[in-house]
Amino acid sequence: YIQSIVDGNSLGWIQNIVEVKKEKERLLVNADDFIMNIDTKWRSHPDPLTVPKEEWHGHKAVEDLYCLGIVKAKDIASLRDLRGEHIPMLKAMESEGYKAIEQTYGLHSDQIRCFVHYQPQFYHFHVHFTRLENEFGSTVERGHLVSDVIQNLEMDGDYYEKRTITYKLKKMSPLHNLITMAMSPSEAEVKGGA
Repeated sequence: YIQSIVDGNSLGWIQNIVEVKKEKERLLVNADDFIMNIDTKWRSHPDPLTVPKEEWHGHKAVEDLYCLGIVKAKDIASLRDLRGEHIPMLKAMESEGYKAIEQTYGLHSDQIRCFVHYQPQFYHFHVHFTRLENEFGSTVERGHLVSDVIQNLEMDGDYYEKRTITYKLKKMSPLHNLITMAMSPSEAEVKGGA
């Protein structure tokens, strides 16, 4: 399922962002392995095209902080693809993300949640940065703290290749439909899929 999405060229839009061909005005960090942008979900953010960056520091909209770190490598689709070799990149994303947020918005790392989704909204590995007060997308069935991901990979570099990862799917999503079709009728009833 995931490979068909990655191979299907439906992620060209994210590649344009990673290559800084699109959304240049939203760019906060452009490192060797990743970029960090203002997430388009952060609707209260001052317009990056018209409001100078200096005015973002301490702005009222910081209450709704939502930034996104996106890897440049095309071969990391999700949490499942992470290995021990990615630890330095993850640590850099986390630390440079916190630093950029502090410099740009005036928030300290102890006020920020850095996490990944599994299953993600799109299959090109990315990291979310939000205020601790904002619960959006960080529920236990979906959100995985980057600090925990790093620690798991330090214990076992193949942790996410081996690990069973529980997640919540919306009914009638394409993946939910595939799983439901693959289940026997009695399994589907027990799981709530029928």
